[in-house]
Amino acid sequence: MRLTLVLTFCLSVFSLVYSQTPENPWTFDVGVNSVSVKDEDGSKLSLPTLSLSRYIFGNFSLGLNFSENNVEVSNRDLYYYSLDGIIRYDISNQTELLGVDIDPYLFAGYGVSKFGDDGTFSNTSFGGGLNFQLSKNIALNAGISYKSVDENNAYNHLQHVVGVKFNFGKGDSDGDGVPDKKDHCPDVPGLAELNGCPDSDSDGIPDEKDQCPMAPGMNSKSGCPDSDGDGFEDRVDPCPNMAGINNGPCPDSDGDGITDDIDNCPNEKGPKSNNGCKLDDIDGDGVPNIEDLCPNEKGDPLFSGCPQTPISLENFINITEIYFDFDSSETKNTETEKVDNLVILLNQYRHIKISINGHASFEGESIYNKLLSDRRANSVKLMIEDSGIESMRLKVNGFGEDQQKYPNIPPSERAKNRRVQFKID
Repeated sequence: MRLTLVLTFCLSVFSLVYSQTPENPWTFDVGVNSVSVKDEDGSKLSLPTLSLSRYIFGNFSLGLNFSENNVEVSNRDLYYYSLDGIIRYDISNQTELLGVDIDPYLFAGYGVSKFGDDGTFSNTSFGGGLNFQLSKNIALNAGISYKSVDENNAYNHLQHVVGVKFNFGKGDSDGDGVPDKKDHCPDVPGLAELNGCPDSDSDGIPDEKDQCPMAPGMNSKSGCPDSDGDGFEDRVDPCPNMAGINNGPCPDSDGDGITDDIDNCPNEKGPKSNNGCKLDDIDGDGVPNIEDLCPNEKGDPLFSGCPQTPISLENFINITEIYFDFDSSETKNTETEKVDNLVILLNQYRHIKISINGHASFEGESIYNKLLSDRRANSVKLMIEDSGIESMRLKVNGFGEDQQKYPNIPPSERAKNRRVQFKID
């Protein structure tokens, strides 16, 4: 019962301590012992055996062992205790048996042993043992030591020990070997070189400072990768595998000023208005249909895709005259269709400007005929403007009777001189 209580107490106290390391240097042992004196019967297993040791360097540790028992010597039942200071060496030759790590060790020491009223004797000791590691913090221990008593070797004896060993020291909550006081991430196992913090992507940047903890990156990029090396982290780079240009994240393969990530035609130049794709140009004059005022007629970009002098308009103007009644500036109903056809052509060729030239026949005073020709030209101009043609494209001239087209015709034919003609400027 006594053994059970002691073991239960120790297990509850040390269940959260960790394996012995330079940061956790203390080891505490509790167990039972038996003593065998030379030429005498051995004692029974008895409580307690207690040991406290501390790691010093390498595989060495210093410790203090204490044991109590009752020993039969010369048919006498003597009270026994021993107290020894020891130096222990842990052999770096760990083996495994049935899934349990076994760690051998050797030790030597000096101390005292008491055998009842016979006295207390100084002794040297040496021995060895095995630790059966049950977990990082608990091991079973079995050891044996020989103690040589100075006084005439009368009480030289063997001591056998079986117990439980606990390692403890500075707190290490996450068990990564870095004490909590030095651990920047005390609740998460990490690396000693990173002050106890983990580095999930092994890029040398602890997860707590790594903005991309699952993807190896660079310290200059807060731990995030930049696969194409253009200075933009992959997480914000819409083109992570293609280096950008002009300090941007994406390339512009066709050089149209639209980066490939938003260019629907990355290998063919096109305007942004058409998502980087070339605009249709049916007549092949270099002016896209959407901007070409003459999409079916090859023209000049300077004239919005229309020819400088459209043939259809030129032909119309060359043969078209608007005729008037004698001493009248009102356009006759029979002539309005000619004006309407002219408006259609002017709407088609928006870059064209024209002159509207009014004329009169010989009848009457020349000054009056000059004013009459002006009124006739302005009458046609007003009709054209009312159809939506800008005034700035229309110039008016009145030539009176100075430019008779038919000077030698009889009076009955003079109506052909009462006219308005057009000219492309």
